[in-house]
Amino acid sequence: MKRSRTLLTFLAVACLALGSALAQPAELPDDARYDQPVTFSTGMGGESLRAMMTALARAVDLTPVFDAFTDINIVYDIGEPKPFRQVWALVLTLNDLDYVLQDNDVVVIGTADGLARLRTAPATVAVEVDEEPRVQRFYRVNNEPDAVATILRRAVSGIEVDTLPGTQALVVVGTEANHEAVEATLLEFDAPPDVVQLVQRTYFLSNARAGDLAETLQSTVSVPTGENGASERLDTVTVVAETRTNALIVTGSDAAQSRLAGLIDELDRPQRQVNVQVRIQEITRSAALSLGIDWGAGFGNMTSQILGGGLSFIFDTTQVISSLNVLAVLDTLETQGLTRRVDDSNITIVDAGTGSIQSGGTIFISLPGAQQNIERTIPYGVQIDVTPRIAADGRIALDVQASVEDVLSTTDDPTFLNLSTRNVTTSLSVEEGQTVLLGGLLQNSLTLERRQIPILGNIPLIGDIFARNVSEEDSVDLLIILTAQIID
Repeated sequence: MKRSRTLLTFLAVACLALGSALAQPAELPDDARYDQPVTFSTGMGGESLRAMMTALARAVDLTPVFDAFTDINIVYDIGEPKPFRQVWALVLTLNDLDYVLQDNDVVVIGTADGLARLRTAPATVAVEVDEEPRVQRFYRVNNEPDAVATILRRAVSGIEVDTLPGTQALVVVGTEANHEAVEATLLEFDAPPDVVQLVQRTYFLSNARAGDLAETLQSTVSVPTGENGASERLDTVTVVAETRTNALIVTGSDAAQSRLAGLIDELDRPQRQVNVQVRIQEITRSAALSLGIDWGAGFGNMTSQILGGGLSFIFDTTQVISSLNVLAVLDTLETQGLTRRVDDSNITIVDAGTGSIQSGGTIFISLPGAQQNIERTIPYGVQIDVTPRIAADGRIALDVQASVEDVLSTTDDPTFLNLSTRNVTTSLSVEEGQTVLLGGLLQNSLTLERRQIPILGNIPLIGDIFARNVSEEDSVDLLIILTAQIID
């Protein structure tokens, strides 16, 4: 390969020497850009002479316009970079071509006979052209009209070019020869853009909801296509949800279809589920303190923390807890009548979904209105909303909202209802299998009692001597015990 390259280089140098004996084109003007070195070589299979001359002219900011001549395939390797004017003269001489350099850096390339008519008069003054009638024609272009108009002004002298606002068209005024040059230039520089073929495909989903996934895909900004880093914006792609069959109908190019198919496979996965055991227990504060249980302090393997206004304890039921087993203690207190189990439920929730539990009842109120009765539904009792989220490390984040509505009293007025409300909102993160104990939903009660000696306490005037009033104040704490397990 090195020997062949050396031979080609030797032939090129020989041709340079031989060129002085042949008819050579006119010398280029004294301009520094024509002295800059350029590389001129083709592949082993050769290249089009017209294409190589175009590349060579544009290397020094010349705009080539070709007169009629036979395009051939050439195989050249000049070797090391040579001055432009030397390479330019060599290639033109070897192919019996000549050139005429006009204003605005336009160079016309063709045979010597074909260019003779351009040499008979100065390039800037075309008396014959001025005498020809000038006509106006419209040309529809494929690329940016302003850019195409600039190319025409530089390539074809003596024409007037204007763009038509809001259209892909140009209006050109010139002679018939001018219009022929315009048409030739447009064929070379205004090629139509590649047409993207759109296809339509249907994707049936197994786990995700078509409506939700369609909105997610449509909001994606762009889809990378090709090796050159280009991208196709998704505003050319439509994603329609077909909820009856839970499918997606996607219209777009093959590249967009390939990318979206990968996204759909990644997003259409089964959601993991979390089983949450919920136990609601009422215990009086006096009973808890009499047993030495202080919910405001940590003990054993238990840790306590105030979260969102509710007191929280966390312990792991999979480990041995020597100091206290909360569930066992609550069971013991319940058998002794010191606590009351309000509810004990088991609910399974999808990841990031919300499950609700209500333990109590509902009050229905119907009030007469001007045209129809006004009906209202008021739930009472314990209401709990739990939203679990499975983290990447396997931990479970729990968002808990709990409220207690108690009916304190009613009156003869149906529009008045006295309710007691207790609320707690907590967000916490636990390991799988851990149990969370939430407190802080307190209710205070005051009991007044008259204690007396039988018979004597009922004697008028002196009965108070044999009786006394006793008041007892106690608080009821509502405990919520949550245990979360991931269902695979």
